[in-house]
Amino acid sequence: MSSSSPNANLLAEVNQARLWFRARKTRPIWARLLAVPQTVKTLEGPETVPAGTYLCRGEAGDIWPQTAERLLTKYVATSTLSADGWQQYQPQPDAQGVWAAQIGHPFTVHAAWGKLNGKPGDFLVKDFSDGETEYPADVWVVEEKLFAATYERG
Repeated sequence: MSSSSPNANLLAEVNQARLWFRARKTRPIWARLLAVPQTVKTLEGPETVPAGTYLCRGEAGDIWPQTAERLLTKYVATSTLSADGWQQYQPQPDAQGVWAAQIGHPFTVHAAWGKLNGKPGDFLVKDFSDGETEYPADVWVVEEKLFAATYERG
């Protein structure tokens, strides 16, 4: 991706200030496979999720869709099941994590799944594999308190 990225200005700001640091998930999530399409309320707004996709739920009750491949790259299934059919997944012990940067002002990014807004103190996040990519194709926002509760530096 080049500087023609819709996130070019924010990414240039973060890159120039050298704000990126490595972070890893430390807390489990819950997931369930959707047998039929479902519209869910994510932090970014309503999203229609196709059958065959996993619906994931974080500790703060946040919901997001994820493919089986992506889920199993980042998490390991446990035998713990909730009464309503969600299965617990622990972060992969050898997962590379992500790159994150805390942003001190309101910001907007265009993620693969839509436009996301961040508040001062929220984190801009990109895949670990995009560490050397100045203008990655996919970035997203993690709310400050949620980041502090579910990630650690390193």
